[in-house]
Amino acid sequence: MKYLVGCALALSFATTGSPVAQADSAPGCTDTPNAYTADWQTGWAAYQAEQTSPSSDTATQTADLPITINAPLEKVWTVYSNLRNDIGRHPLLTDIITHRTCTGPQIIDFTALENVPMGSVDYPAKTQAEQRLYPADHYYLTDSYDQPGVITHQKITFVDNGNGTTTVNEHITFTTNPLLLDFTADNGISSHRAYQATLKHDIENGTL
Repeated sequence: MKYLVGCALALSFATTGSPVAQADSAPGCTDTPNAYTADWQTGWAAYQAEQTSPSSDTATQTADLPITINAPLEKVWTVYSNLRNDIGRHPLLTDIITHRTCTGPQIIDFTALENVPMGSVDYPAKTQAEQRLYPADHYYLTDSYDQPGVITHQKITFVDNGNGTTTVNEHITFTTNPLLLDFTADNGISSHRAYQATLKHDIENGTL
């Protein structure tokens, strides 16, 4: 979030160490190769290269998007951290294609397919991303890469308010060419807010 160009040329990374591209089999991981896997590997290599040697021709913008949901923390965590629940609720997202899932820690490598409005037409975008889950600490991280060089870091935290409600905060950092930054951040923030509102509604009314 593209899922992040939609969410970031509009999704998707929270500030952490750089993840390692998963090209070979690894213990605790299940690979599901598909027609999008080669693109994911190429995009992730570009993401890693940027993390190792950041370009001086980029700019960054950060936003916090808190929302309080009238449901217990464990319920909100289970629904909110499930990527499949984004489909049909995120305004740009059309599908999630998984390439690898790992346990200990829980990691999902995926491609988000989006239709990004570009004037009178929709642009079919692909965001290469990785989600890392930390359920014991009630937060997860999502990092993403989009052409042409849009990187998004997300840290999503969950706080039990002690009254049956849960506050979720999406801390999002957008990094890209300065000429693209305002467009990227504005579209990313608006699409995430729309997604959050729909997810809140569906959790509170029992749809999820």
